[in-house]
Amino acid sequence: MPINYALFSAVSGLGSNADGMSVVANNIANANTKSFKTDRAEFEDMFAVTLNERSQLGRGSRLRNITTLFNQGALTNTGQITDLSVQGEGFFIVKNEMAEVKESNGMFFTRQGSFRFDRDGKLTDPTGSRVQGFMPDPDSNNRLSVKMTDLQIISNVLPPRATSIVNVVANLDVREKPPLDEFDLSRPLDTSNFASAVTIFDNFGYGRQAVIYYVKSPEQDKNAWDWYATVDGQEVSVDPPRNQRGKVLPAVIARGRVEFDEDGKPILPFLTKAGLPVGIDIVSRTDAFEVQFVNGARPQKLQFNFGPTIEEDLVLGAQGSTSIAARSGISFHSQDGYEAGYLKTIKIDLDGMIRGTYTNGLERRLGAMALATFPNNHGLQKVGRNNWITTPKAGEARIGLPQTASRGSIYSASLEESNVDLAQQFVDMILTQRGFQANSKAITTTDTMLEEIINLKR
Repeated sequence: MPINYALFSAVSGLGSNADGMSVVANNIANANTKSFKTDRAEFEDMFAVTLNERSQLGRGSRLRNITTLFNQGALTNTGQITDLSVQGEGFFIVKNEMAEVKESNGMFFTRQGSFRFDRDGKLTDPTGSRVQGFMPDPDSNNRLSVKMTDLQIISNVLPPRATSIVNVVANLDVREKPPLDEFDLSRPLDTSNFASAVTIFDNFGYGRQAVIYYVKSPEQDKNAWDWYATVDGQEVSVDPPRNQRGKVLPAVIARGRVEFDEDGKPILPFLTKAGLPVGIDIVSRTDAFEVQFVNGARPQKLQFNFGPTIEEDLVLGAQGSTSIAARSGISFHSQDGYEAGYLKTIKIDLDGMIRGTYTNGLERRLGAMALATFPNNHGLQKVGRNNWITTPKAGEARIGLPQTASRGSIYSASLEESNVDLAQQFVDMILTQRGFQANSKAITTTDTMLEEIINLKR
């Protein structure tokens, strides 16, 4: 075996340790880079030379692979709502057709969530790449589209909505006696047992105070109450009726009766499409009253519900009015109308939902973040700027909402720190330095041996 083989083995060791030092140096350089993932140099021995049937002599080492460690980095608070971090598995998805890496088809994956809104309301990273997610489907009831697209928050005014359903949850004291006189608009408080107020909006978003008067029925064999919903007479007529003193009388815009059973619960005369009993006809709206306000607003259908509460998307609640031996009072009032509103603040929940709060107090779902996971994260390819692109080794990207399948949670106003362990890197640096030094000693020692061979001639 030629003695200079030892030189080549030692030289390969120098190269391997130099590569290892480059990896360590890169890790240390990115110790404060947000979401950076530590690399680890992995070496292997080179093809060995067979000396005899029992012995093989190695030919040195070489860098086999640089493995990225995808363990979680610490999350630090930034106070910026659009700074996002992922706790768990998953990568944000950004798109930029003008990127330098054409093989990615403009699609990149990153854990670095330092995002901002651009002038068009699109969520972007510092390079201008657009964050991908799911927007509400305009053809559905605020449901998210299944098609992934650019996340864009449009801060237009939220248009007003006219009231169509008024929910009243009250207790009407069963001990009350019917008024001596019939209900009289000129003295409604004296000819009723109880009253409550609620705001009703027209299609312009203008709110009007409506007063509901409750009158105990004189029928002895029933626990029934008549109710009258009234507004100021000038709201529905340009020439409203007045009393003898010239005061404008209230106008009845809706009226009805609610009956209670032996337990003091309301008798529900209607059914939903699913066959559930309900206090008002939400299917064909046969019990709706048409109201026309005087300011040019469109006529609107109005229903008053004293049974189980009904939410905006027609979901039935659990509360309902009662008539028991307790003082009359209102425990809950709601209606589905509202005035116009402007986007005031946004928040991003753990499940990636982007919700906006408007100046009228309403909250709307504006979109949702998308996260991608891969069968093999180690198959991803780094392209700089904390971005990765997919390769066949990584497998097909599995894209969906956070907190679904194996995807992690989204934390707003925080960023993920680098997972570089400086103490470990310095230990690796020492080991790499010693390895390099030992290989250099092998070269100088081999050189001394060659010199001794040369000196044999003397």
